Amino acid sequence: MKRLGWIAAALALGLVACSTVTDGGVSTPTGSATIPSEPIDLGDWRRASAPATLEAFQRTINARYGAGLQLNAVTADLRRNEFNCAVPGAGNGRGDPPAQVCRRTVTLNGCTHTWQAHLFDAGNDGRLARTRGLYDRRCGGDGLLGGPG
Repeated sequence: MKRLGWIAAALALGLVACSTVTDGGVSTPTGSATIPSEPIDLGDWRRASAPATLEAFQRTINARYGAGLQLNAVTADLRRNEFNCAVPGAGNGRGDPPAQVCRRTVTLNGCTHTWQAHLFDAGNDGRLARTRGLYDRRCGGDGLLGGPG
């Protein structure tokens, strides 16, 4: 009976960890028609929880880049902010893959922090239609989403 309690607790923790990463998802950018010149603010990622860092990054990406901006201008700005951008590989044929995936990784105090900005071009016209901001933190022997390895 005690074992069943441990299994239930582990499943509940796993469910909570998974649900925090999917909040927000793909959204229409709300930024202006010009890209700010100041660096991208990654927030208080050294002290904040992973879900709080994710939420802040999603807000930052949506506020920084407005729908309709040229994708090459957005990727150039992300590169200036130490992101590596590339066209994603062939997908599995499901869903709407991003036109560009830009990633930045920082390793500090045994933890690896990874931010990703997925940029979508719905009309295939080289203009930003939607964004998705993602964040992951992996420390020591952590597995996917910060769970056991």
